Amino acid sequence: MRKIRIMPGFLAAWMFIGTLPVYAQPERMEISILNYNVAGLPKLFGNGAEDVEANQKQIGEILEERGYDIIAVQEDFGYHTALAAGLSGYPYTTIHSGGVPGGDGMNLWSVYPLYNETREAWETAYGVIDDGADSMTPKGILYTVVDLGNGVYLDLYDIHADAYGDAGSVAAREVQYRQLAEMILENSAGRPVIVTGDFNTSVHHGNDSGLLANLMEPCGLTDVWIQLYNHGDCTDFSAWEGSAEKWDSIEKFLYRDGGGVDLEPTSFSYEYICGEDGVSLSDHPAAHAVFTVSVTEEFTPYTGILQAAEDRPVRRFFSILGVILQDLGKLITHLDELIAYLQ
Repeated sequence: MRKIRIMPGFLAAWMFIGTLPVYAQPERMEISILNYNVAGLPKLFGNGAEDVEANQKQIGEILEERGYDIIAVQEDFGYHTALAAGLSGYPYTTIHSGGVPGGDGMNLWSVYPLYNETREAWETAYGVIDDGADSMTPKGILYTVVDLGNGVYLDLYDIHADAYGDAGSVAAREVQYRQLAEMILENSAGRPVIVTGDFNTSVHHGNDSGLLANLMEPCGLTDVWIQLYNHGDCTDFSAWEGSAEKWDSIEKFLYRDGGGVDLEPTSFSYEYICGEDGVSLSDHPAAHAVFTVSVTEEFTPYTGILQAAEDRPVRRFFSILGVILQDLGKLITHLDELIAYLQ
């Protein structure tokens, strides 16, 4: 799937006396994207896997062998080097923000150049010891501009929202979806967008945190699974209730057209990435989507500034240190909960 499939434009002409109008056929290409929570949390922080590092190495090797064009991950916390070693064939990747608790766990690998890498932590998170402990890591949004070639650029967002279904986590996700919507409206006005990641809820859930109202509708986003498998209907999921098949999960792809670039999802599936023993290497399935990208006559060239990310270890060190100090303060204020957890 890693090969770029582009249908070359052709000239169509209608002959009139003294005139020869020329029209370019829109270019089309196909991109394959995998979204995967790799469960790279170290055992010290509650990962139940027997050998997390070995799992991460196997995940990287399997994903590279399958040849997705873009891979977006979450929970790349403790063993980034092992995961990245298996994905060494990808020419472009984001700069790792650090392990837990200082890093956000989100990264991308791509066959296409990535620009304007931006990480934004959630303004609101919930849980210190219990309820997912989401406020202990700077989870949030990873934003990049993907250069698909021929002047076509795509805004890609990888997110990891608050976990759990308690009232505090549900309320935190509401704020997070609105924060993401504001970022998309500011960064990506009039541009094609794909949002993927671990949403930790879905449109059909009772605790959906207003995913439709707070994010999808304000930004004009469509859910790929809903579009392909539920006829685009975001209100009636009765045909799937009670189904043994995995459907409309928390691993999602949202998308929209923009700037004369049309995105058409052609397939979507959940994939369990398993080791040689047949056991899943993560507690999450991966979500795989394929899009056809078409350039229309309304195509508007990208006019923004494109910058490749620069690794700044000193800045990263102080960023991680700041998170650790904040976490220590949170633990002190929740000391009773910490003692109970350790016991």
